[in-house]
Amino acid sequence: MNQAALSYKYGKGSGGSVYEGETGSIPFFFGCVYRSIGQYVMGEKFALLRKPFLFPPLWLIPAGWAIALLIAVSAARHADHKSEDGRKVMTAFYVSLALTLMWPVMFFRLDAKAAGAVILLLLTGLWLHSMKLIRPISDRARKLLVPCCIWAGYLSYLNIGVCLLN
Repeated sequence: MNQAALSYKYGKGSGGSVYEGETGSIPFFFGCVYRSIGQYVMGEKFALLRKPFLFPPLWLIPAGWAIALLIAVSAARHADHKSEDGRKVMTAFYVSLALTLMWPVMFFRLDAKAAGAVILLLLTGLWLHSMKLIRPISDRARKLLVPCCIWAGYLSYLNIGVCLLN
């Protein structure tokens, strides 16, 4: 395999890949989210909460987050940092990562369930907006964001349900 192919395969010189210079930070991020959610979902206090209809098994929440974020990273890889549209997509992507990290802290650690619902509604809206932003760049990337929007919307429903029932 030639040097250009190796560089592209491993994220160097790929025209603005989300992995450029951040190879260690993306897996670290997933680990933090998974651990943060998993650690507090299993708590005694959470087990006592009344939950809305269609509440999933507890293991599904961190697993669903990890899958949704891997899909979001895949979609973000289509953005070119050098174009104006690509920079907008990447800004939306990084804001969505920040919101994703904020949600378990608000919901589980700080017990601010209403604030958690607002964060999830913002995240759902941001991913919908990201679909609009990335469409001129890659329709495939836009389609990749559909499960992310569905997951964030579903978690918004669950979060609001927990707020109303408790």
